[in-house]
Amino acid sequence: MRADLSCFLQWRFNILLYLTFGRKIAKIYVFILGKLYFYFNKKEKYRIKEAVLQVIGCRNQETDIRELMKKIFDGILSHYYEKLFIAFEEPKKASKFLSQNIISEDLKILHKKLLKGSGVIMVTGHYGAIEYIPTLLAINNFPTSMIAKFKTKQLKKKLYSQAKKYNIRLIDAENAGNVVKSAMKELRENRILVTQCDEIEEWRPSSKKRMSFLERVTFVDRTINITQKRAGAEIVFGIIHRYSLSKYELIIYAYEDMLQLLDRSSTSSVGETVLKFLEGYIYANPEQWYQWKKYLEIKTLTAHGNGIEEPASPLILQPAFVGLHDKI
Repeated sequence: MRADLSCFLQWRFNILLYLTFGRKIAKIYVFILGKLYFYFNKKEKYRIKEAVLQVIGCRNQETDIRELMKKIFDGILSHYYEKLFIAFEEPKKASKFLSQNIISEDLKILHKKLLKGSGVIMVTGHYGAIEYIPTLLAINNFPTSMIAKFKTKQLKKKLYSQAKKYNIRLIDAENAGNVVKSAMKELRENRILVTQCDEIEEWRPSSKKRMSFLERVTFVDRTINITQKRAGAEIVFGIIHRYSLSKYELIIYAYEDMLQLLDRSSTSSVGETVLKFLEGYIYANPEQWYQWKKYLEIKTLTAHGNGIEEPASPLILQPAFVGLHDKI
C-alpha cells in the first residue's frame, strides 16, 4: 500500500535528515519533501482541491482559488513540520519555543474550569498547530491527557517517550480497548482530556440527529456527547491559530460562550455545537484546516427521509468573531 504524506515524512531516512539538519533547516527540508510528495501524488492533490472548491469556491466566487490552494498546501506541510518538531525536539528547547512563540492568555479559562473538579474535555480539530496543544498545556502545569492515533510505529514509540517527559498521558485510540472508558478514568482524576471533533473516519453517527457541516448534511457524531454525559465534565473548545511558524495564538472558549456566540440553547448537542464552532474558523481560515483530503468521506444525506427535518443553513461566523480576540 502506498505511503501517505504522514508516513512518507516519517521514513527513517527522512527522520535522520531532520535530526541531522536541526529545526531551521529541517523546516525547509520538510517543505521540499512535501512538494515532491504532492507532485507525484496528483490524485490526492486534486482531491484536496475539489473539496476546497466545493466548500469555499461555491460560497465566494471572488476567491482567488490558486492563491488559496497554495496557502492550504503550505498549511498542510506546516502541520507535518510541527508534528516532527514536537516529537523529536529536545523538551527543553521545545518548551522554550512554545513559551516564547505562543500567546496563551486564554489558559486562565482552563484554570477556572478545573476548579469545578469534574475534569475538562478540551475539544479541538485538525486546525492550526494542534500538535502543540498538549505540550503547551503540560509545560504550564496542567494535568493533560490526549486521545491519539499514530500513523507509524516509530512515531508512536517516540511520542510515548516524549509524552512521558512532559508528564502527558496518551490514550491510544486503536489499542486502548474501550476509549470512552479510558477517557472517563482521566476525567475522574480532574484532568484535561484533549480530543478532536473532526476525526471524520472515527465518527459514531446518531441514528436520528442531523446537522450541516461544511455544506454537507450528515448525522451528528455521538462520541463527545457520550463521554461528556457520563463524566459530567466541563467542555471547552481550543485551537492554536498559526500566523507563521514562529507566531501562534492559543484560543479557548467555554461551552456557555460558544452557545451564546452561536445563538443556541443549552439543550443543543455538545458534539454538534463544537463542530459548528470549528466550522466557523474553517470558513474564515481554510488554510488552517488540514482535513481537506478526508472531506469527501463525510457521508451525505438526502434532504428528506426518516421523518427528520433538514437542519437550518450552515451558520457562518463573521470575521469580527473569528478575529482571534483582536489580541495581535
